[in-house]
Amino acid sequence: MAHERPRLIFFNDKNVPYDDARVHVLTTAFKYAATIYEGIRAYHNEDTNQLYVFRLKEHLERLTHSAAIARIPLPYSPAQLEDILLKLIRENELRQDLHIRLSAYVGEDDGRLDSNGPVGLTIAAMPMGRYDAIGSSEGLKVCVSSWRRIGDESMPPRIKTVGNYHNSRLALLDAKASGFQDAILLDQRGKVTEGPGYNFFMIRNDKVLTPPVTYGILEGVTRDTLIRLFPRFHDIEVIEREIDRTELYVAQEAFFCGSGKEVTPIGSFDHRPLANGAIGPRTEAIRKTYFDVAKGRHNEFRDWLTPVY
Repeated sequence: MAHERPRLIFFNDKNVPYDDARVHVLTTAFKYAATIYEGIRAYHNEDTNQLYVFRLKEHLERLTHSAAIARIPLPYSPAQLEDILLKLIRENELRQDLHIRLSAYVGEDDGRLDSNGPVGLTIAAMPMGRYDAIGSSEGLKVCVSSWRRIGDESMPPRIKTVGNYHNSRLALLDAKASGFQDAILLDQRGKVTEGPGYNFFMIRNDKVLTPPVTYGILEGVTRDTLIRLFPRFHDIEVIEREIDRTELYVAQEAFFCGSGKEVTPIGSFDHRPLANGAIGPRTEAIRKTYFDVAKGRHNEFRDWLTPVY
């Protein structure tokens, strides 16, 4: 889904016009993928006319973890980043659902492989609705990719870094070339990890399952949200355990989740349909709960929301 272009982007200490937010092609970021980032959502509540950034604290905490592992020193504190983001949204006068991309990158001109400064920062808050163009009740046609998921011993998936997404890109492009809409990646042992850039849940024997964070996945903020919401609103505990490929074919329901993907149902794996290929009842229920919480309709989760106005 294409983003609507905002008027201003935060770029290295100030808000600049969209077309002026540029880096040189020989920066370390461009040459060696020395960039970490966060994808964040903001949701507009039509009843209160308020815009809420969802779980901003947790996203900024994950950014600091990525920075520590990747040895990219952040030029701003989390409190400063929050202030910069809120001012950017207000200056753009945005009052609709947003997808926010916050990136820290090594910007040395003609930088070396081992360069780690100077570090630049960009923030783009872009109007964006749902990620997938399919109908709200239609499940994705998914294949198990022949590409294996990267591992902690080589390219740590818990870092949200640009370089890791080449693994996801290969899987997604191959899936689409084969007539599918999306993909599942297995780890080196053949166990299920996640989709190309989003976490995975499935329901089998009336239990909600998802791979553990030590099995080659990103420590997703949306994933953590759903793990908390399932028992609170739907009286179902989420079990974190390894999942075999063949379990996918006998699942009752399955879905992807992430800040961009939100909660997106899966209708089939390798041409094997789940139920009737449409969204399952538990997937539909947790998706509604997610949006209600993200839009500020449950007071007990207000600490997850940062109001913009």
